[in-house]
Amino acid sequence: MGARERWTCTETADAPTSKRDDTLSDDKPSAESNLSLAADFPAAGHDQWLRLVDKVLAGAPFEKKLLSRTYDGLGIQPLYTRADWNAAGDPSGLPGGVPFTRGGRVLGTSVDGWDIRQSHRHPDPTTVNTEILNDLERGVASIVLVVDPNGENGTAVRTAHDLDRALQGVQLDLAPVVLQATGASLAASVLLMNLLDQRRVKAFAGNFGLDVLGELAVSGKLAADVETELARMADAAAHVAAIFPKARAVNIRTVVFHSAGAADAQELGCAMASGVEYLRVMTAAGLDIDSACGQIAFTAAVDADFFMSIAKVRALRKLWSRVAEACGAGLENRTAPITACSAPRMMSKRDPWVNVLRTTVACFAAGVAGADAITVLPFDAAIGLPGDLGRRIARNTQIVLQEESSLARVVDPAGGAWMFERLTDELAEKAWAFFQEIEKQGGMAKALAVGFVAGEIAKVHAERAKNIGKRKDVITGVSEFPNIHEATFAAVRAAATRPARPSGAVPPLPVPGKGKFTAALAKAAAGGANIAALMKACSGTKPATLGNPLPNLRLAEGFEQLRDASDEFKATYGGWPAIFLANIGTVADFTGRAAFAKNFFEAGGIEAIPGAGGAEVAAIVQDFKGSAASFAVLCGTDALYAGPGAAIAKALKDAGAAVVYLAGRGGDQEAALRAAGVDEFIFIGCDAKAILTSAHQRLAAGR
Repeated sequence: MGARERWTCTETADAPTSKRDDTLSDDKPSAESNLSLAADFPAAGHDQWLRLVDKVLAGAPFEKKLLSRTYDGLGIQPLYTRADWNAAGDPSGLPGGVPFTRGGRVLGTSVDGWDIRQSHRHPDPTTVNTEILNDLERGVASIVLVVDPNGENGTAVRTAHDLDRALQGVQLDLAPVVLQATGASLAASVLLMNLLDQRRVKAFAGNFGLDVLGELAVSGKLAADVETELARMADAAAHVAAIFPKARAVNIRTVVFHSAGAADAQELGCAMASGVEYLRVMTAAGLDIDSACGQIAFTAAVDADFFMSIAKVRALRKLWSRVAEACGAGLENRTAPITACSAPRMMSKRDPWVNVLRTTVACFAAGVAGADAITVLPFDAAIGLPGDLGRRIARNTQIVLQEESSLARVVDPAGGAWMFERLTDELAEKAWAFFQEIEKQGGMAKALAVGFVAGEIAKVHAERAKNIGKRKDVITGVSEFPNIHEATFAAVRAAATRPARPSGAVPPLPVPGKGKFTAALAKAAAGGANIAALMKACSGTKPATLGNPLPNLRLAEGFEQLRDASDEFKATYGGWPAIFLANIGTVADFTGRAAFAKNFFEAGGIEAIPGAGGAEVAAIVQDFKGSAASFAVLCGTDALYAGPGAAIAKALKDAGAAVVYLAGRGGDQEAALRAAGVDEFIFIGCDAKAILTSAHQRLAAGR
């Protein structure tokens, strides 16, 4: 009996039943024999549902009201049926089978769970060691060590001794380490190789973190020209394959494209293009295709877009399987380990506690999608160095989902769901098309050099930024429901470090090939050469540079800059910039728009001072003067705007309001209201960021 028969229950009487049904007594009547609830209701079809929906929409277009679109142009339907995805022939296969959409292993994560992987970047090696051991003792299974020789954006690993201190007490054969060292990846790798050799660790199953094209994309430079750097990476892959058969040399971090604003299909397309480029150079250097595929892993971003994050991880497996198959790889080498990492771009500095919700959703999506490892960013990661609380919540988020909810014990819970299967297929098609566009440029390296990748990503980012500015894309706690009075979260800061200087001799290095270059670097490191000396030895006469490297963006940055300006205003003048809510009429008349206006302006750091209400112009003006606010906004009904609204606007302007806003659209009264003194109308869909930026500019000009 096959796996499919053992675990699939069917409605036919003679079909094999699930093994889990053995607990049911044979003499108990089945629910189906006693209950026929469906028969009591008339049959309903999709067309009938559409007619009912049209009736509710009352003429409004279905596509506008109920159909949403991703930044890749994929339509998200409100309802999916079997007509949306043809399951005939099992197009997604089974877990552990081609095309690996449903997972790279037959049992998925159901046996041991996914790998709980924590990222560490404290500049001090001793401090980071304490943090690493604390995590490993409390449920973390592997770590990402972010290395920066200067200690600015990672652990200051300058020498072999520094790396030994950072990993002191870590059982490297049991707790895999993934290196991330932009600008020093090869040098950091050979230091780790030496450490593994000194500790006589052969069963190392980590990743040395080489990603030449990702490094070029985000930093805009390489130590040497692209061809040389790729050849060195291929050399390192050959060395790793020979010395550390359980490890991988390459980690394609699609996070760098996601952080630049890429849509999901663009992120996946870049992953495929990078992977193909790496396979080409590795096979050209002498590795067979199976060994080359065995040197590649992926780290993809998952965010609070639950549905698309699930589809992305599943599509990544499907796409890489297709690439590996086309390149001639054997069945066992058509999958690559996938680490799903909380997307840095979704993290906010303001109201950082909301990040706990964002990362939980992302982690749940990654677990449902069958990621091999998951990294949850601490909620305070965008503010500074993560603190103990941030790391603990990040760690325990995974433990709760894995152990208490038993999420890891279900093999591909998204499998067969019409929505996820269709989204996976559509996303894979879009990603493949973008991959082909990159190939038309001559491959990933050339596409980066001519600015094609950066240009295409910038288009999507511009569209997204526009939607964020209009609050169509909501950032909870920042652009919507801000708490202007929130306590400042104390960021963990590290002491300044000095730049790394070369120390130790590095003899002339051989031409890359069959691991000789990497072995020579490792020998120099063993002889005392520090990371700066190794990096200097790798420097070429014509280092690669990009005129337009990818930016590192966060979605909340625009509104947070306004909040920062507000804090500076408060530090200078003793209070936040303020706007007076000129409430008109009764509580029932103004509450809705007053709440909207408060939310609107406090998203930009402008404190809302509520008025008492009423329709007496003099009383409202008196309240405004008592508020000491620079601005005023009328809040009431359209009928009240048509009545005393114009008089109130004029009186507020005469009383010194630098700008008078009105909550709502002017409608037929817009011209009269503007003539009376209303400067701006705020409403759902207006460009909130532009209006708030203008308000801050007026504040700066008026002081």
